[in-house]
Amino acid sequence: MMTAPMVRSSSTSTRELAQRLLEKNVELENGLRRSTKLKLPSDPNAWLQMRENYETIILEDHDFSEKHDVEFVLWQLHYRRIEEFRQHINAAASAGSNATFGRKVLIRPDKIKKIRSVFKSFLTEATGFYHDLILKISVKYGLPLSYFSEGIEKEIVLAKDEKKLAEIKKGLISCHRCLIYLGDLARYKELYGERDSVSRDYAAASTYYMQSASLCPSSGNPHHQLAILASYSGDDLLAVYWYFRSLAVEIPFSTARDNLIIAFEKNRQGYSLLSGNMKTAPGRRLSSHSAERGRGRWDAKFLLKDTKIEVTHQRARVDYVGTFSACFVRLNGILFTRTSLETFGEVLSSMINDLNVLLSSGPEEELNFGLGASENALIILRLVAILIFTVHNVKRESENQSYAEILQRTVLLQNAFTAAFEFAGYILKRCIELHDATSSFLLPAILVFIEWLACHPDVAAGIDVEEKQAGARSIFWNQFVSLMNKLIQTGLASATGDKDENCF
Repeated sequence: MMTAPMVRSSSTSTRELAQRLLEKNVELENGLRRSTKLKLPSDPNAWLQMRENYETIILEDHDFSEKHDVEFVLWQLHYRRIEEFRQHINAAASAGSNATFGRKVLIRPDKIKKIRSVFKSFLTEATGFYHDLILKISVKYGLPLSYFSEGIEKEIVLAKDEKKLAEIKKGLISCHRCLIYLGDLARYKELYGERDSVSRDYAAASTYYMQSASLCPSSGNPHHQLAILASYSGDDLLAVYWYFRSLAVEIPFSTARDNLIIAFEKNRQGYSLLSGNMKTAPGRRLSSHSAERGRGRWDAKFLLKDTKIEVTHQRARVDYVGTFSACFVRLNGILFTRTSLETFGEVLSSMINDLNVLLSSGPEEELNFGLGASENALIILRLVAILIFTVHNVKRESENQSYAEILQRTVLLQNAFTAAFEFAGYILKRCIELHDATSSFLLPAILVFIEWLACHPDVAAGIDVEEKQAGARSIFWNQFVSLMNKLIQTGLASATGDKDENCF
């Protein structure tokens, strides 16, 4: 009796193809390693063949690719090349710096420049490769070409077919990862380019990371990369914000916790020097011309008359923003690392004092935190977000805690709540003082804080509240009631409960 030949399904054939290509790449990888070990010239086409094979696996069999982490392995293929270029650049730079007069130097003067040029070409080519890969993924999974636009959300909403929805999500995850790699390529291009550290522009890398985060909000990886960019510019406050965002999502990026500890230690050392300098200048004020209610406030008309004084006060503002940021980071560093708790009260007091100076006083709002209202609003919003995450991080309970650790956690919670409610209370107070509170840049942060409390009634009510925390909570709720009354008077908020009216 004859047996009918078995018909292979398309999934079986693609799986076999993927397996065969993966095995082929293992052979090519071993060949490259042998060539390196024996110091023999390697096959110049092997690297490109491996990349092409990995790309085929990604596009042909998503499940196989996920199982063997092929997208990451493909990036590692590029990253090893990047590491080689970095080592060559560092070696050439080291040889040049160690050269002394009369000593024969083997490195040519233009060696580093040539290496940088080849490195830049590689990064540009790799960038093009990943752009093409995103395009191919978009076509395969039926994604709109503007993969990071609102079109994605519309596609997901309209995809009633569960199978179609699953395919879209597969494509989104792949594009999300590719965008992170594109951000890294743009970062390396700027980091090892011709420009010095001051003039480097990481806008392209930042855009890629932000697009990646928009495609997969639950991933902490792109936020971690944004924190690295912030650290390059020395903006510790922004770096801490992005590191916190990296840990606060559904899929936290664990490396962020280690990097946070390093960042907080760096801030601790800098803050020690800064606080020492501040003690030698107790009369520090944002303005020497007026100190209404103890806050540095300058007369705008006077500044317009004297440009030199205006420049001086701008520098003073920048100085206050810097000291406030360092103090704010130190405060959260104490709570995150659970060290130096005895200094918390002093640091909190200094932070609130600097906050009040920057918030200014009087009926008109002054943009002391940034260049415009939107930037000021964003900075205050980030500060509130950091405080909220600090509370949740302290609230996390770990297993097998000792009695001492339980007691420490209680103190940490009291301190975290005190800082959050006191900070929010002062920005509420400032908002009330304004002639036009409805247009204040403080409102977005206030709204986020209130929504957070609404979602966590236990936090809003408070349990086992000690004296300092009780005082901070009292200030906050009193100011909140006053602000709501003011907003009701302006018509922005309603106390009637009418569903047809917009309520704050």
